[in-house]
Amino acid sequence: MKKKIISTALALSLLITPMFSYGETVKDIKNSLSLEQAIEEGIKNSQELIINGLEIEVKNTEYSEARSQEKKYKKSDYSLGTVEGFLLDENMASKKANYALEEEKLKTEYIKEDIKHNVTGAYYGVLQAKDNLDVMNSTLANIKKNTEIVHKRFELGMASKSDVLMSDIALNEGYTNVEKAGEDLDKAYRALNMVLNYPLDTDLELTSKFKEQKFDRNLKEDIEKAYTTRFDMIRLKNDYELVKLDFDTNAKVYTPNTYRYKYKSINVKKMENLLHNSKQNVEFDIRSKYDEIKNAEKQIQLAKANVEKAEEGLRLRELAYNAGTGVILEVKEAITQLSNAKLALSGAIANHNLKILEYNKAVDIGNIR
Repeated sequence: MKKKIISTALALSLLITPMFSYGETVKDIKNSLSLEQAIEEGIKNSQELIINGLEIEVKNTEYSEARSQEKKYKKSDYSLGTVEGFLLDENMASKKANYALEEEKLKTEYIKEDIKHNVTGAYYGVLQAKDNLDVMNSTLANIKKNTEIVHKRFELGMASKSDVLMSDIALNEGYTNVEKAGEDLDKAYRALNMVLNYPLDTDLELTSKFKEQKFDRNLKEDIEKAYTTRFDMIRLKNDYELVKLDFDTNAKVYTPNTYRYKYKSINVKKMENLLHNSKQNVEFDIRSKYDEIKNAEKQIQLAKANVEKAEEGLRLRELAYNAGTGVILEVKEAITQLSNAKLALSGAIANHNLKILEYNKAVDIGNIR
């Protein structure tokens, strides 16, 4: 009955608590957001957390009912003398319900970490799209400058008609790329509004800078920590305790030569093996993510070096063309290389920062779904 009441409450909450109330307008929303504020907004507006809260109430009710039944049995001074009776003596039902309650509460933190990851990814997506637009505008400015030079050289008889046509084509491509970058930025803003549970056309001003996050963690300590903090490890340990209790209880009734005893004993061995394998999987997961971060750091350094080289390369190509020893195609290629190098740097930083989030989640939360 209580489950039905909770389910009804859930249905009502979804009806009366929409993702955004209809009376609220875009102007009511605070437009200026740092990354930290965006994460807070994502958590505050999460419907998944509301559902999780109701699930906790259900699990709490189940735990209370199990405790009540066990107390009634112990007060009755009546012993069943069976496995079921011994399970009641050992509070099996309430232990199982309590583990389920603890796990549901842990899911709250996992959901928050999941929201943090999704909001951060979307936030970086906007910053990266803005970087992309800036790069495209910078590239367009370079193309415009070189197009003007080519046209002046053509008027002076120092450049061919082919150079003029090629520079004009590059200019048209530059305008197209800027327009496409603007559209991508609009999409990135909509994606961020979606994870914040805002109206998709909400005007946002992001105040956090797009920079490389620091990473300084002790790998061995984090692996040991993960054995006790990860949800999947906690759930496995809880399952092991229940299986072990089930075996111990059955062993009071059944002898080692019976099928029941052997079956329950094998279950314990299976759980012990599963725990052992899971610890190895956790270590593999965390070490892999650690290596990914270190590789991402190298990619950032490589991308920075490539930007410097591309800038110098463009400068030399422009000098060569102006001196009459180079061709316009080389200048165009150098502009494209610089544009790609800047975009690669932006992508490398975003990838590195998200890898750090994934690593932290692997250590502190682990897998739930």
